[in-house]
Amino acid sequence: MESLSIDMILSAFLVFVRVAALVMTAPFFSTQAFPRQIKIYFSIVTSVMLFWAIPAEGAYISASSDTLFIVTAIFMEVLVGVALGLIGQLVFAGLEMAGMLISLNSALSFASMVDTMTQKQSAIVSNLFMMIAVLVFLSIDGDKIYISALAKSFELIPVTEAEIHLAGPYMLEIATYLFVIGVQIATPFMIVIFLLDVSLAIFARIMPQANMMFIALPIKIGVGIALLMLSIPYLPTAFEMMFQHLYDFIAEMLGVLAPDIN
Repeated sequence: MESLSIDMILSAFLVFVRVAALVMTAPFFSTQAFPRQIKIYFSIVTSVMLFWAIPAEGAYISASSDTLFIVTAIFMEVLVGVALGLIGQLVFAGLEMAGMLISLNSALSFASMVDTMTQKQSAIVSNLFMMIAVLVFLSIDGDKIYISALAKSFELIPVTEAEIHLAGPYMLEIATYLFVIGVQIATPFMIVIFLLDVSLAIFARIMPQANMMFIALPIKIGVGIALLMLSIPYLPTAFEMMFQHLYDFIAEMLGVLAPDIN
């Protein structure tokens, strides 16, 4: 009975490690607005609830295993949780990059504020995009998607059996796709600002005595703000289309990490 209790404690701890690693890296859950104690408490509660719903073979590990095997299992569970959590972060990174491109091209990068998710200085357009993205993420039940993915992960990926070496290439594939999506969101702004720059360049050639520094900067900022105001009503729909792929990305990542049974 004592051995069984130790086995259960060790198995429950491995479940907690995977859950905590995801909570510390997944979007919304990992935001700095939540104190670390709240994240740990949430991880413990979630782990206890999941432990009794996980198939026995999904989380079981014997306490009689050697120390190296147990340490390797813990490290592997951390990597599995991080891999699942970073998928959502890549979606947010694509949106943040779109906001940065818009800020740089429309001269709005001079204005910056603290990002509530990372507690770091970021361009104001990127910050706006991130706040809208969080609301869209919650509106499509992104948090529930991650909780259900956690429960599914223990069915498909038993502890110590993840094909973690296959996660890197797939993460690069997702990052490439999201980079393209971020550029597509910023492209209308970049095209309009480029045409504005061409117009100002022609104007500078016609009137060389004009001080273009004082003329161009306010115009670019005004055009950037006007375009941003026109596009804001459509941003939630565009972001929702990106987040609709989140479940597919997570499901594919689970398939990549799942051990080959053949």
